Amino acid sequence: MNTTYSTRLRRMTALALLYAFVLSPLPARAADSFEELLDRSESEGNAETLFSDLEDLRRNKIPVNLATEEQLLELPLLSAADAARIIDWRRMRGPIGSASGLEAVIGADAARRLSPYLSYEMPREEKKKGSRGRLKGSVIGRAFWESPPRAGIESGKYAGENRRVYSRVQAATPHYGVHLLQESDIGEPRFDDFLSFNVHAEKIGVLSRAVVGDYRLSFGQGLLFGQGRYFSKGSDAIDGVLLFAPTLRPYTSAGENYFLQGAAATLSPEPFEVTAFTSSNKLDASIDAGVVTSISTSGYHRTVSEIAKKDTLTERVNGVNLRYRYRTGELSAGIGATLAEYRYTLPINSLGGKHSGQLGSLEASAVYRHAQLFGEAAFDRNSDAMSWICGVQADLARGVTGVASMREYTIGYYSPFAGAFAERGDGSNEEGFYLGLKAKALNNLNLAASYDIFRFPELDPKYYALPSSGHDARLYVTWKQNRWIIWDGMYQHKEKEETKKQLDPDTFLQYYKPVPKTTNRVQLGLTTLCSSSITLKSRAAIKSIRSQLVIGTESEEGWLLYQQLNWKSGPVTLKTRLARFDTDSYDAGLYAFEDDLPLVFTLNNYYGRGKAWFILLDYEPVKDFSLTAKYETTWYNDREVYGSGNDLRNTSSPSSFNVGCMWKF
Repeated sequence: MNTTYSTRLRRMTALALLYAFVLSPLPARAADSFEELLDRSESEGNAETLFSDLEDLRRNKIPVNLATEEQLLELPLLSAADAARIIDWRRMRGPIGSASGLEAVIGADAARRLSPYLSYEMPREEKKKGSRGRLKGSVIGRAFWESPPRAGIESGKYAGENRRVYSRVQAATPHYGVHLLQESDIGEPRFDDFLSFNVHAEKIGVLSRAVVGDYRLSFGQGLLFGQGRYFSKGSDAIDGVLLFAPTLRPYTSAGENYFLQGAAATLSPEPFEVTAFTSSNKLDASIDAGVVTSISTSGYHRTVSEIAKKDTLTERVNGVNLRYRYRTGELSAGIGATLAEYRYTLPINSLGGKHSGQLGSLEASAVYRHAQLFGEAAFDRNSDAMSWICGVQADLARGVTGVASMREYTIGYYSPFAGAFAERGDGSNEEGFYLGLKAKALNNLNLAASYDIFRFPELDPKYYALPSSGHDARLYVTWKQNRWIIWDGMYQHKEKEETKKQLDPDTFLQYYKPVPKTTNRVQLGLTTLCSSSITLKSRAAIKSIRSQLVIGTESEEGWLLYQQLNWKSGPVTLKTRLARFDTDSYDAGLYAFEDDLPLVFTLNNYYGRGKAWFILLDYEPVKDFSLTAKYETTWYNDREVYGSGNDLRNTSSPSSFNVGCMWKF
């Protein structure tokens, strides 16, 4: 580690304080709420899908005075309790007329986050609008290339060129829609390497939604189907514990796995809701002697071996979900059940040589006043294993929200479609108890904290099949110091074990053993609006890792500091960031959200030693049409080349260029 580490940290703190109290002339703007959550994470989660869904909701706002409770719940991070509050307010006091009126119903923070995706027209206005059937949509095109090219491009081992191309067309009326997406990664020879298509219908009589083509499903808390979970554990103390996702949605992401392909429909004859689905999808797999040794999820088809794996395995899925909803007075409740069967065309090693499975789950939720109870239990017939999660989320006092959750995911349970709340996230081989609390301590001060204690019945089924436990504690602070500045901070302390091969100093034998690992991470951010057109964003972060090996304690440390300038004038937006980082290893690297082209999510892991810079320019020459370009480069001080193997780039300063356009109609 650089010996000037502590000196630099003191300087960074002093400069940040000087900046805060001296150089803050004008009112500040809070960063986008969803980006704030993603910036705290160390996992990309399902962010690309989130950005796509938010863009769709921004164009097709949900009418807050007309939507049903189920339609309101299509908003990411709108809790069932808040949806019930909106319904009760409309019934008891009448329509909600504006975003400020919504604050009185669900609070200022939630209203600020969700208002861009809601409209406030009255029923008589909606009737006039409904007959128009206006077509809305977008066309997006992007191209990306790197400098210098990867070794696989120059040697010819990659069959394609040094370019990534993406295009998407989406169009919809109030009741029908179509979506087409194409993507080809760097090194892939085919322009249409990945194609995604679907058509959908919604809100037609008892038909809530129907999709033909690519789609995703979410039921209960995601133990059986959780393809709509947006955030990983740790993004927020409260948000992300419950599964916030519609039952059925068209698939609009460029990710080449974790979706279904076929047909699905949701019917809602009150008080019931039934969703039936069927799918037949092609997966990439490695096959040996007629048995699948692994399923590839990278989506890359560049080399001969990668191309040989493409679409070699067929996955067939059939199932149904039935829900019953009950509402009386201040009580809103629902129960449901899901049955599903999946089958692969070949046996799979990870399934014990089997090629099919039968899954079932029961789910329940109840909202009374300011509290919500939730739970799901899922069963795998293959192994007679059951996993479950239950919990409660409630407003404990004015401005104070808490959540408590318990989970027990057994070793034998497996669902290929799970998206569970967990340390590892697959709904298997984990137990845990989670507490989260969020409080508005003052009008300008928000505090939040979480504590998760977890246990793995088998730390590593392959190398160390014995139990292991750990815990993860986090503290979040957001302080609006004045009208000019917003601070946000996070502290994390985490202890868990990882399996590593170690050398015994006495016998000189190598063997696998659990390594206790303690991680501390501190993150401090500052957002300042210097004028109506200029915003400054600063971030300082440090991370330390202590690993207890057989030969002694191994220490790894890292720090990150960046300054970003956002400037907007008329149709032109400019964003640029300079970052400096110094870490001892990849594990000590620090993540930070990075602005990119529309609907592109970038969560950079800054590791090694060096500087990174990007500049992004967006130009909107006419309404609803924009051109965007981004250039980024990194200068490493600790290496002469970047990457390895076919991905090696013969430089210590790799760079890339990304251009795109978007037309909305």
